[in-house]
Amino acid sequence: MSRRALFLLALLSTTAAPALAEDTSPSLVERLETAPQIGSDERFIRFSPFVQFDGGWASSSPGDLLDPADRRNGEVRRGRLYTDFGYDDWGGRLTLDFANWEDAAVTYAYVNYKISEALTVQAGYQDIPFSLQNIMGSRSATFAEDGLNSTLQLSDAVGITALAHGERWSLQTGVFGGDINAQPFDDGVTLAARATYAPYLEGGDAVHLGLGLAGGFDRQEPLSFSGGVGTNLVSLSPVSTDDFEKPSKLLSLNGELTATLGRFTFQSEYTVSRVEAARGEEAVLHGGYVSALLFLTDDHRRYEVDGGQFERVKPAHSVSKGGIGAFEIGARLDALDLTDAEDGGAEIAGTAILNWYPTDILRFTASHTYTRVTDGPDEGDEVNATLLRAAIVY
Repeated sequence: MSRRALFLLALLSTTAAPALAEDTSPSLVERLETAPQIGSDERFIRFSPFVQFDGGWASSSPGDLLDPADRRNGEVRRGRLYTDFGYDDWGGRLTLDFANWEDAAVTYAYVNYKISEALTVQAGYQDIPFSLQNIMGSRSATFAEDGLNSTLQLSDAVGITALAHGERWSLQTGVFGGDINAQPFDDGVTLAARATYAPYLEGGDAVHLGLGLAGGFDRQEPLSFSGGVGTNLVSLSPVSTDDFEKPSKLLSLNGELTATLGRFTFQSEYTVSRVEAARGEEAVLHGGYVSALLFLTDDHRRYEVDGGQFERVKPAHSVSKGGIGAFEIGARLDALDLTDAEDGGAEIAGTAILNWYPTDILRFTASHTYTRVTDGPDEGDEVNATLLRAAIVY
């Protein structure tokens, strides 16, 4: 892990070097906090490093639920380099993850074309438009880990998408194959769409409604679903299903209700998925979360109408400019019910979080999650997990 960390730090310093060599008119801090770019605003190549360092510890009841390696652990969770390009109405992104090179080296690989100010077509390996937390991604996420319902949501695939938006609404719809890191063109067909509407929109404040629909047909990879304990450092899944054998079908519905009002952020989603497998197995699985966050400083999380999502936090009073950055506290309640599947179970989880954004490119997070199995073979099992994270985000 130490070699990987050193490599990622070297990558970060290398990509930042072009900015340091430019004209000295911007301040040193401004140049360090700006992603290196070649070209103009209309025709460019931009390099944006993203590195996450995770550490933490966990305990369980009964005590033998956790492997010794899971009780205290640390890793470079993500080590990505985002390469974005634009050429007039054309654009695209290639993102490689050096921290997960063996399992998922490619995070994004797509090109897009802007047909008009309101309509864009995008092709390649990208997010399936279905849920808010997936569209926001890890760079803008409000919490350290996605809600438990993320196990029911298809995430990334090779496909083509149309993205349209208006003054208060957005619509994304597309057709997809599989994961570029596994079976990009041999894992059935998925159809997906996500629509959002902001009934209240005033400056950076907004109330947001969203609805996602997805159908995966003739899927060749076995489908399975599992819960979590609030941190990727712990490999334990308190509840899970057996594999639904191929070919299988997955139909999913996702609802969103969110708001950003002054210092306050509210975010919630609920997912219902029906899975059908070749040998006749059927199950309806569901789960969701409700979360609230509050800035303790004079800061605000802005809403982006074009994609129906929250923007990244940039502190009003950065440490680099003599301030203290942005401090934010929050809590989330999660629930996941897999009991309709054979040997499935149900769990609930509560998470408390503290986020500190010292500058535009730094984020530090401390969170604690309590998880309890409420139904199934392991009913009564409990896990407490604490996560500490440091991230460099361009």
